Parts: sequence; C-alpha cells; structure tokens
Amino acid sequence: MEELTEIPTVEPPALPPPDPAPPARRRVPWWGGALALVVGGISAQIVGAIPVIVGAVIWLAGHGATNAEPDTDQMMRELTRSFWVLGPSIVMTGGTMALVAFVTAKLARVPARDALGLRGAPWPAFLAAPIGILALGPTSDVLRRLMQEHLPWATLGALEGLDQVARSAPIWIAVPAMAFVPGFAEEVLFRGVFQRSIRNGVLAVLLSGSLFAAYHMDPQHVVAVLPLGFYLAWLAQRTGSLAVPVTGHVFNNAAAVIGSVYLADQVTADEPLDWWWAPIGWVVCAACVAVVWYTTRKQEAR
Repeated sequence: MEELTEIPTVEPPALPPPDPAPPARRRVPWWGGALALVVGGISAQIVGAIPVIVGAVIWLAGHGATNAEPDTDQMMRELTRSFWVLGPSIVMTGGTMALVAFVTAKLARVPARDALGLRGAPWPAFLAAPIGILALGPTSDVLRRLMQEHLPWATLGALEGLDQVARSAPIWIAVPAMAFVPGFAEEVLFRGVFQRSIRNGVLAVLLSGSLFAAYHMDPQHVVAVLPLGFYLAWLAQRTGSLAVPVTGHVFNNAAAVIGSVYLADQVTADEPLDWWWAPIGWVVCAACVAVVWYTTRKQEAR
C-alpha cells in the first residue's frame, strides 16, 4: 500500500492585536461644565422653592379664616426667617446641586474622582484652608459696610435673614443644614464639575470665584463673598482636591452660624469691625496660601 501523505495544514493569519482602550477622560468638556452650572443653579433654586411654596399655602390656609386681606409681605418675612422653612429649602437646594454635578460626570463618562476632584491633599492644606478663609472675614465685612454706605438700596436683606434663620433652630440642627450641606454642594458644583472643566487655570479661578459670588444674588452678599470665592477657587486649583475647599467652606459657614447664635448679644449686625483687622487678615491668609503652595509644590498640576 502506498503510504498516506499528510496533507499540510495552512495556519490562518494571526489577527491583529486589539486596539488599546482609549484613555479615560480626566475632565468634563468645558461646555458640559458650563451647562451643569446653569442647569444645576437654576434647578436648585426651583427645587429649593418648594418648601417656601408649601409654607405659603399653609400660612394662607391658616389666615384664611379671617375676613382681612392676607398680608403677603408679612407672610414672606415669616417664612424666609424661619429655619423650619429655609432649612429644608437649603437641603433640597444643595442636594440638587450635588446631584447635577455627579450626573454630569456620569453622562460625560468621566470618573467622578477626576471630574470632581475627589482625591486627597497634603494634610497642612486642610489646616490652612479654614484659617485662611476665616482670616478674610474682616475683608468681607469691610466690603459689605462700603456697600451699605454707598449703595444702601442694593440689598435683599439676605445676610440679616440668614442670621435670624440660624437663631431660629437648635445649633445641632442649624450647623449641618446651613454649613455642611451648602459647603459641600456648592463646592462640588462650582469647584468640582465647573472649575475642573476649564483647562486654563487662571480663567478657571476667575470664573469659578466670580460666578460663585454672583450666585448669592443679594448685591451686598455678592460683594462680601467675592474674596472668599476667589480663595476657595485657588485652593481647588492648587491642590487638585475638592476636599480642601470643602473644608474651608464648611468651617466658614459653621463659624457664621455659631457666631449668629452665640454672639448675637455681644455684636450687633450694625456694629462694624475696626478696619485694621482686614490687613491683619491678609497677612494671615497670605501665610496660609504659602503653606498650601509649599506643601503642594511637587504635586502634578491637574
């Protein structure tokens, strides 16, 4: 018998290696950050108005038994000075801001850690952040006094109203609602998804700080918040961490709430600080800036 010859097999051509996965984006596109700021800011105000509307309905129902025409001005004064109306409003406003920020990162397919700056920072930055922002307090007070002196009509009474709201609830409820919630929610929207979407660092700080102040709407409040906004924006830009400006923001709000409650009898709303406290605060704040700058000097720019 003839030997069977082995039929040669032909190897199929090797498939090319798969393309490497595209690198994950580290920031939301600038237009996405801007859209998040607009949508988050407007929707937060709408959602935050719900407790006020509910309170107004209850107030009108309670005063409907009388034949007298309801005093809507009195109603709004009572509602906007009550923590039990403004407290839920602040929480719902903050929750909406944070939700929009996280949803934006998800829709942009950017990890929340990168899109929002959810990372750590050198520990001295967490000490310097609250000291620096508290040191800017006298500057804010001077700016507000200048507004009261030269533009007394340019106010909605927001600062006085917030003082009354803080005093209308137990401190252990007022601090979480008026310090922790806005301190995180405003930062995650302004310093997180919005500021980190802008590649130019100087432009990011200027826009984030100024728009943050403008969001407070009351002209006197806007001017007073402006230096604080720039400081928080710089902290976020320098450290690349959302946690650092959140720490400063929460401490500043908590100090304001606690001061409204416990120092109301010692310091009246119309009693100005001596002007020389402002330059002293600048020196302290400059030292805090130097600490943050030095401890993050080896950190890669984000």
